[in-house]
Amino acid sequence: MLTLRERRPMGRRSMISELERIHNLVENLMGDIFGSMTPSTSTTSTPSNWTWLPPMNMWVENNTLCCEIFVPGINKDQLEVNVTEDTLTISGSFKSPWGEGNTPTFYFYEYPFGSFYRQVTLPFPVNTQNVQAKYENGVLKVTLPLTTSNPQGHKVKIS
Repeated sequence: MLTLRERRPMGRRSMISELERIHNLVENLMGDIFGSMTPSTSTTSTPSNWTWLPPMNMWVENNTLCCEIFVPGINKDQLEVNVTEDTLTISGSFKSPWGEGNTPTFYFYEYPFGSFYRQVTLPFPVNTQNVQAKYENGVLKVTLPLTTSNPQGHKVKIS
């Protein structure tokens, strides 16, 4: 038996509340799956345990696999690059400007800090012994020469 329900138009306030509820549900789901970089816009919180992933670009140019990762405000000494025959791992840490225990309660926050860890599977074999990394103006650029053989992995020095 089919029951019909009367549909009443939603008021502007109830529509906004419903959209905020849906937004928070999706944000919580994505945070559970991928980690959250920012707090919910409807609550206040402190960013002390947030996880974040800096944006990354990867492309092939002149027989070299190039990777750029956007990490402004981090010293190159706080970054680490490791490469194996089939993975590139970039990790680092951006310290809180407020120090331990002094973090204020935020009402709006988009500037992440804390540790990050990016590991990507390389789409092509690379010569791991000739990988270079350069950090300049908040962008870490890693160049990985393409090859047909796979030497042992190693830690890459950042210049």
